[in-house]
Amino acid sequence: MVELDREEISIREAREADAEALALLVGELGYPTTAAIARERFNDLAEAGDCLLVAVDQAKVIALVVLHRTRFLHRPADGRIATLVVSDAYRGRGVGGQLLEAAEAIFRQWGCERIEVSSGAQREAAHRFYIRAGYSEQPKRFIKLLAQ
Repeated sequence: MVELDREEISIREAREADAEALALLVGELGYPTTAAIARERFNDLAEAGDCLLVAVDQAKVIALVVLHRTRFLHRPADGRIATLVVSDAYRGRGVGGQLLEAAEAIFRQWGCERIEVSSGAQREAAHRFYIRAGYSEQPKRFIKLLAQ
């Protein structure tokens, strides 16, 4: 585990130059990718108006959160945390909580009234993290995979 001084952690918007670190982080979630693919997806997300925040410790990107806004005709927008990952060496040190606070502030700025996050059934530690942060489980969701 890495020694962490919470005062030294900063949160900023991700940059295209962070692609290598972003690829490593999503790899830790079990989604191996390359820096080139991460760079392409970063640009697609940014172009769509999504926001990617990173936590940085001494110039090293150690965590990521991807924010998306879904707009509706019948009610105010929802915020969606599409990805949140903290590098294994930094987990359990408050970094995820800092990212979550920053994400919630942006969702408020965007006029969102709800935040949704999904988490794989096997990620029990993540589920406990979200429950502690005030999120409630609402398990019914329908998904259809589209043929490629």
